Amino acid sequence: MKIKTLLVLLLGIFFISGCMQTTANVTASKENVNSITEYNGPKARIAVASFKCKAAKCNGQIGSGIADMLTTELVKTGKFIVLERGEGLNAVEKEYALNTNINKPIRNLEGADILIVGAITAFEPKAGGIAAGGFVIPKGIPFIGGVKLGKNEAYIAADLRLIDVRTGRIIAVATVEGKTSDWKVGGLGGGVSGIGIVGGGLSVYKNTPMEKAIRVMIAKAVNKIETLIPETYYRYNANNTLNNNQQTTINTNHNSINHEKRILLFKENFEKYGIGQTTPFGNWKGNKFEIQMGVQSNGKIGKLLKAHEWRKICLENFRAKNIILTADVNGNGTFYFRVVNKKPFIGYEAHISKDGNIKLDKIAGQTVMTIAKNKINIPKSKWHKIKIIAKNSHISIYVDGVLGIDINDRDKTLNQAGSICVGADCCDAFIDNIYIYKIKD
Repeated sequence: MKIKTLLVLLLGIFFISGCMQTTANVTASKENVNSITEYNGPKARIAVASFKCKAAKCNGQIGSGIADMLTTELVKTGKFIVLERGEGLNAVEKEYALNTNINKPIRNLEGADILIVGAITAFEPKAGGIAAGGFVIPKGIPFIGGVKLGKNEAYIAADLRLIDVRTGRIIAVATVEGKTSDWKVGGLGGGVSGIGIVGGGLSVYKNTPMEKAIRVMIAKAVNKIETLIPETYYRYNANNTLNNNQQTTINTNHNSINHEKRILLFKENFEKYGIGQTTPFGNWKGNKFEIQMGVQSNGKIGKLLKAHEWRKICLENFRAKNIILTADVNGNGTFYFRVVNKKPFIGYEAHISKDGNIKLDKIAGQTVMTIAKNKINIPKSKWHKIKIIAKNSHISIYVDGVLGIDINDRDKTLNQAGSICVGADCCDAFIDNIYIYKIKD
């Protein structure tokens, strides 16, 4: 009798603790309501478009509901001037039309600098868990009072694109997701309470694992957006006037860093090495790259570095943080910067393809995450001039003078001095005329 009582007590504790358990593969913003309301810095002007449903179990109401929730949370941060682009804008238009000519207000609708576009790529209210048969009680454990255990899991994922309204260029992309588990005791009537209310077309998921999964994903989305928007877009005061400490315009063709004072740290045209010579040579070490003769970017015949696919060479005894890196590339080149460690490899990797695709990755050991990508129109020529500008958290990448990526990444691990490496993506590439400058503070 005592053993049975003890088992009942242990199972009860297990059930109760299970009801409180929530797991997620994303984390919410570390900011709380108090810290958010204290933000007094410059703001970015943004708008959120309705999210498209690309998942089988998602519908239009869910997409608009996600957009509404994201809009609300962005306003709460205090870091954005958020412009209405949903049903509220339609209501404003109708109200304005109803005003008479006598008291009709002056129309002064504002435009956003950045439009956030999203697509729901996964929506599973019950992504996994135990079937209707319930939890299997181990042999020897009594089946207590008809109570059985069930599990519901919910999963949601969305792709985000941040678009510069003036140019139509994609500034940055991100994928956010949420997964929540909720254990319930069938015989006790269980259920989840106190999680919060999801409005609009999402109200059917009130007090379910999906509500929590959505809220976790929204928190992650807000955090991502704060991180990915470049500092140059944070240029408005709370009253919507331009901040005198910020640039008055956002120039997408060239960055203000281009005009800052710089000091040449390193240059390499590979002319001093022998034809057929392979690394290591000079300050370069790594995989076996060789020197070949070829037609250079200036149309003259000279020596070039031939980089082999999926390999790289790095500068030895070189470390710099705030830099401008320029080079000529023929083919699909890769350029690594702020390489803070080589074993395991930790740093940024910029992919520059000959068809205009640009991608910026973060690498740490065997893990890789793309933090920005874009495709731009570039001349159909063999050689292209690349420029990478890294100043503190701000990273810009240009190809033939066209801005392809402009992003802030506040990763403390990579916001420090590191080495430089070069290589190639799929297929070999030729690289020439590498210049590295230090940006003076």
